Amino acid sequence: MPELQLLRADHADRLLTFETDNRAFFARTVEDRGDDYFTTFPVHHQAVLDDQAKGRLRFHVLVADDGEILGRFNLYDLENGTAELGFRLAEKATGRGVATAAVRELCDRAKGYGLRSLRAGADVANRGSRRVLQRAGFVQTGETSFWRNLYDEFLIGGELRVRRLGFGAMHLSENDGDVVRRAVDLGVTLIDTAYLYGWGANEELLARTLWPYREELLVTTKVGVAQPGQLDGRPEVLRAQVDAALTRLRMERLDLLQLHRVDPEVPLADQVGTLKDLRDQGKIGHIGLSEVTVEQLAQAREIVEVASVQNRYNLLDREHDAVVDACEAAGIAFLPWRPVLPAVDGLTAESGATPAQLGLAWLLARSPVILPIPGTSKIAHLEENVAAGAIRLTEAQWKRLS
Repeated sequence: MPELQLLRADHADRLLTFETDNRAFFARTVEDRGDDYFTTFPVHHQAVLDDQAKGRLRFHVLVADDGEILGRFNLYDLENGTAELGFRLAEKATGRGVATAAVRELCDRAKGYGLRSLRAGADVANRGSRRVLQRAGFVQTGETSFWRNLYDEFLIGGELRVRRLGFGAMHLSENDGDVVRRAVDLGVTLIDTAYLYGWGANEELLARTLWPYREELLVTTKVGVAQPGQLDGRPEVLRAQVDAALTRLRMERLDLLQLHRVDPEVPLADQVGTLKDLRDQGKIGHIGLSEVTVEQLAQAREIVEVASVQNRYNLLDREHDAVVDACEAAGIAFLPWRPVLPAVDGLTAESGATPAQLGLAWLLARSPVILPIPGTSKIAHLEENVAAGAIRLTEAQWKRLS
């Protein structure tokens, strides 16, 4: 009989580790189902075993540290780079992040199987499983269907794992907490804010709505603007703004902190050097820049590792093409602000996508380091934007848009 895989979960409140033990799966399956489990429907199960032997079907089981089975998963390779994901969860596996962590682990393993994407169908479209899929990075593409590009994640600074399609919080008002919650429920793991957005009110909204933060969520903010139209990159101002951001966001450390603008009145070395000092003090994890040139990026990188750059960039505004290319060459995340366009050519009718979705799909295809952060205060627009992650432009379509 072909080997099956067991995912063993040793956890308290959340999943910590996986182990592989094939024999344990068989022992537990016989115990749960009886000795005739694989012979009850001999024709069907022979087909299952044949698919396993060919490597098309892989079973996985999630087991608690006391041996109780919490979930059963299978991946069926459709032989086009995509596999169908099916799973059943025990009630106690939901609500603690265990099932979500298991699905994420399966996504990582699927890459090792040579797969590029996963889809999940109606059999897992109940409320609890839908929530698990969304938190694991799947996009809902139909009433009962979900899809996940296995290569839609990026490691900012080599360690902050986020989905490439994020959310910009700039347009939110104090009553828009439901939009933020919906973004996170849809699987968004990167949220961008700044002191400038409401002079701290935006940061307070995010903390009020999302704290305590999910482990997979990265909230990044920006400093360096003192008041409308006035940049202030003086070291004492940057230090004070970082301390205030930590308080408003209820964080002990800002995993990613970006310099909102380079203050021309203060040497760039002083501004970046101050952020480096704050990083060395443990107040900042990674440092990013915003609205910089290739030359400024290179100068900053001589002082400190730069994890991200946030410049205005979209299909029609490509002034910073050279910055995108420099970021890609260095493995630096590029967060384009104002990524959504009001209109795109007739490709919308051909593709069935909205102009906003096409603009986002173009960005995602432009470079693997691009992490769009579209913002909105409307849940409908948010859902439309997130769904853009499931759009795959053909080479011809990408060239037409370009």
